[in-house]
Amino acid sequence: MPPTVMLLRHGEKELGGGPPFGVALDGTRDPQSLTVRGWQRAGALVGLFSPGSAATGSGHLPTPTHLFSSRVGETDNRSRRPRETLQPLSERLGIAIDERFLKVEISALVAAIEACDGVVLVAWEHKMIPPLATALMADPSAVPQLWPDDRFDMVWVLEAAAGGAGFTFRQQPELVLAGDSDRSL
Repeated sequence: MPPTVMLLRHGEKELGGGPPFGVALDGTRDPQSLTVRGWQRAGALVGLFSPGSAATGSGHLPTPTHLFSSRVGETDNRSRRPRETLQPLSERLGIAIDERFLKVEISALVAAIEACDGVVLVAWEHKMIPPLATALMADPSAVPQLWPDDRFDMVWVLEAAAGGAGFTFRQQPELVLAGDSDRSL
């Protein structure tokens, strides 16, 4: 069982088919990719989770040793945003992103997370994060059951409880970009 599991929503996306548009890494328009602000967030997360940063130095967010993002599917889950959100951190830490599971394969993801022996960071679709957190918690009543559509700036932190009885839950604002909120979800 990992000592810490951190869950975050992928970075900002295109909303309603209008600007700001999603763009692929090469700059071409892609509604399945992050917007420019989402790419900025992905880059800023490197500082939030890297060794020696102010946030990790104070003990708020440890450096992950395992990274998970949802797999891009052929039909209903074509989003590249979870992977793109973790890509800069993956490159900085030299850790491959585990993307074996589609966004709806929560049970399989939970089993993979529980088999990890280090700190886990998961980037996923926001509607699936509450069921994922609930599945990991011994007492799921602490977990909000809704991740608002307009929030991209929060990390849910599940820390191993004393005595190994599940996880405790807290929310940690990212505060990596101008306009990020310090309010819990």
